[in-house]
Amino acid sequence: MKTIQFRPFLQITFVAAAVFLSSCSQKLIGPDAPNNPVANFDHLWGEYDKMYGAFEPKKIDWQAVYQKYRPQVSDNMTDAELLNVMTQMLDVLDDNHVYLRPTANTKLPWYSGGILGRTRVEDYNGEVVKTYLSETKMYGNDLEYGKLTPTVGYLLLKGFENNSSYYPKAMDEVLTYLKDLKGVVIDLRANGGGEDRVSQYIANRFATEKHLSFTARLRNGPHHADFGPELRFYTEPEGSFQYTKPVVVLTNRSSYSSAETFMLAMLQNKTVTQVGDVTGGAFSDAVERDLPNGWSFRVPIADVRDANGKNLEGIGITPKIVVRNKPEDLKAGHDYALETAIGLLN
Repeated sequence: MKTIQFRPFLQITFVAAAVFLSSCSQKLIGPDAPNNPVANFDHLWGEYDKMYGAFEPKKIDWQAVYQKYRPQVSDNMTDAELLNVMTQMLDVLDDNHVYLRPTANTKLPWYSGGILGRTRVEDYNGEVVKTYLSETKMYGNDLEYGKLTPTVGYLLLKGFENNSSYYPKAMDEVLTYLKDLKGVVIDLRANGGGEDRVSQYIANRFATEKHLSFTARLRNGPHHADFGPELRFYTEPEGSFQYTKPVVVLTNRSSYSSAETFMLAMLQNKTVTQVGDVTGGAFSDAVERDLPNGWSFRVPIADVRDANGKNLEGIGITPKIVVRNKPEDLKAGHDYALETAIGLLN
């Protein structure tokens, strides 16, 4: 049985709910659980029915989905046939956090849900970005920074996966380098998330005031509208000093999960403008589970809403200035989203 995998910023608050979710898993994945295609399908559908957090905002009739796909399952079908039906069912959720991973012995491909599972993102090339930089530095494995012009800085946030204790010193060094520049471009276009507490800390290094950034509720009961109390998260100044000059944040569909809660937090800062393409639309924390046959899957479990109370699951955050690079633009050495950002800050 897999342990619950919360993005750690929410983990402490969700401890009580974790007990509930673990007990559900224990009951359904006991040693006597049947292992046949019908039982595995029912188990997969049932776990989403109990735990998925976005049925209502996405207006998904999960019972109707069951009635459509359950008749296609029989105990004499192959693993490949079962996987095909299961993934068609999961496609209805259109969720980047959803996956289904057959065991290696089946030699079947892993399934990833949402737009990132079915679409190749081709509007960003890190090598092209490097041609715009006059100077580059690295801090650790996830912070790349430098200068785009003598007065405009650049910060590539590759992810938020290091221990939170790593970032105060890291951001002190990065922001000391950038502090005298008139503006900074923050690039999230290759950022698939990590720890919410890390993304929020970094956003807070650009804050001047305290503002609500987002809220979250965790599924805590069998009905699709059963949620625990609302958790409220704030953007507010943090760290030894903050960078409060103009900032442009570049996003695309590959910016999702805690990259999106970072964007929600950054948008509370009056100096920030978002440029590029809409984000991935996958905000929720998720838990990992196993089927009786050993296949693993992941279930998003929260209702996350922006500061205005809107759930953006499956929608994403639309930039104030939309610029979509084309593959031929990048091949020719042009990153028009980055050029737009530089123009806004010069």
